[in-house]
Amino acid sequence: MKITTLGPKGTYSEQASLLFAKRIGVKTEKVQMEFTTTNLSLRLIQNRLVDYAVIPAENMIDGLIGTTFDALIEYQDFVKVCDEVHLPFSHVLATHPESSWERISSIYSHPTALNQCQNRLAELFPKASLISVQSTAEAARIVLNSTDHQMAAICSPAVAKENKMLVFNGDIQDYVFNETRFLVCALTDNAPTGNDRTLLAIRYGVNHPGQLFQTTKFFADAGVDLSCIHSRPYKIKPQEYVLIFELVGHKSNPQVEIALKNIELQVRAIDGWKKILGSFPKREREDLDANI
Repeated sequence: MKITTLGPKGTYSEQASLLFAKRIGVKTEKVQMEFTTTNLSLRLIQNRLVDYAVIPAENMIDGLIGTTFDALIEYQDFVKVCDEVHLPFSHVLATHPESSWERISSIYSHPTALNQCQNRLAELFPKASLISVQSTAEAARIVLNSTDHQMAAICSPAVAKENKMLVFNGDIQDYVFNETRFLVCALTDNAPTGNDRTLLAIRYGVNHPGQLFQTTKFFADAGVDLSCIHSRPYKIKPQEYVLIFELVGHKSNPQVEIALKNIELQVRAIDGWKKILGSFPKREREDLDANI
């Protein structure tokens, strides 16, 4: 089985991918990993070069990962969300084994990881520059390969241990409990399980007062619960937005179908559109060590 995810090897995305593989009965040694970006992961799915893409979608501290939803909207004609993984984890601050904490002048990591640790970093390393890179694993690689031993990386404990890095003795993330939600994507979404969620994107064409109220009323009248609503800038027109709805239930549920049909009529009348990004089972957090 081929899975594509955020690289390089050693990311939390890789851990989430292996959790998903274990869930569907595929042994770790049978998983062929392709490491790339979120956008390219969905393109590989579209081109039928991999079976699944596992992409980070939301962190409980830093919030929504907007680029993931932008990619889902862009590839929605061919790629659907079919499952999810909730991965608990902790960050460490690690540096080259020949370095020391008094020398640290720059700290590298993925933007989301930096945001999850920003208060502690400001307290412990107020003069250090925070530098964003593609992933936490990439940050560790940069620090290890550099001859400048004034650098540190926010990465996973496993990566730091594997590379024998010097680890800061103390919590580096702002909150002790941390969890990221990953979305699993494929060419088709999942069949109903009885405990499902559906992601829906809506763009209103011509703006009128009360449009969002009317949309949410369609869900309420059909007895469909909304778990969240958020917006993303519409990439084609400035100062316009796409709304992302997550609702309780599968797209094939009769109540959901009623709401979606009414919303389709609503957006067509104002030159807008709606896109179903996928229906998938609702999952709970998983214990990494117990599952791999």
